[in-house]
Amino acid sequence: MNHDIVPIKNKAIASETALENLLSDSLDLVQNALNNSELSLSARVEIALKVLDLSGVYHQLNRPANPNDYPAVAESPATDTPKLLEANFIQIDNFLSPEEQAETFKIAFQNHDKFFPSGVANKEENTRKSSVLLVQNFDEYYNQIRHKILQIRPKILAQLNLPTFLVSWVEMQMTAHNHGDYYYIHQDMDGEKIANRVLTYVYYFYEQPKPFYGGDLRIYPTYINGDSYTIGEQFVTVEPRHNSIIFFDSRMKHEVLPVFCPSGRFEDSRFTINGWIHR
Repeated sequence: MNHDIVPIKNKAIASETALENLLSDSLDLVQNALNNSELSLSARVEIALKVLDLSGVYHQLNRPANPNDYPAVAESPATDTPKLLEANFIQIDNFLSPEEQAETFKIAFQNHDKFFPSGVANKEENTRKSSVLLVQNFDEYYNQIRHKILQIRPKILAQLNLPTFLVSWVEMQMTAHNHGDYYYIHQDMDGEKIANRVLTYVYYFYEQPKPFYGGDLRIYPTYINGDSYTIGEQFVTVEPRHNSIIFFDSRMKHEVLPVFCPSGRFEDSRFTINGWIHR
């Protein structure tokens, strides 16, 4: 009798195949467990988390053993025609209810002593002058505002012609601009630490009648050429209307023009709840 034996040429491949088969059978069992209504929700959540762990193992199996086996990624060639980001923005009036507005003033005024001089990610001096209150000082209110922002995010992205994305974090702070304060031309996603900022938002609020003048937001058309961002000559000016919120692409160059507040009182500042939606 002739016994044909097929040699195993690569034990690693055989092991990977066996493990893949085991994972496939296990995932079938997991799927049945997730559909079992007799299990508690917490038990099903725990099972789902295990699935994510298995998924990570599966992806590790499919990585090339040798880094040189990865497909080559062509470098983006330099172009003589930079991509233009138009100076587009969305401004929504009457964003908060009277009760919510009252809460914003309460948070600002009661935490006056916790505001501190603002800085910038790249540590450049003389580019910004304002005062900032960190979100840790208004945790509960943060969740309320965050929810309202995320509710309208899909419509905002569509109107700005930006692709949808999974949100990892909604960054938020409160800012006060008083007499002589400003923010020179910059962009919000500059630098490795803030490279994942996609959408910038600014909610304006201040005492009535308006106790200051100036402080307009100026947004510039921005040309992208590789890692270089430059501004165009034209710009749009956004009036910081009380109880309005604006949204724009975080790659856009922009600035806050100087604020003139004759009284110099903190309560008469140009206040914002501002931040960034991260991918």
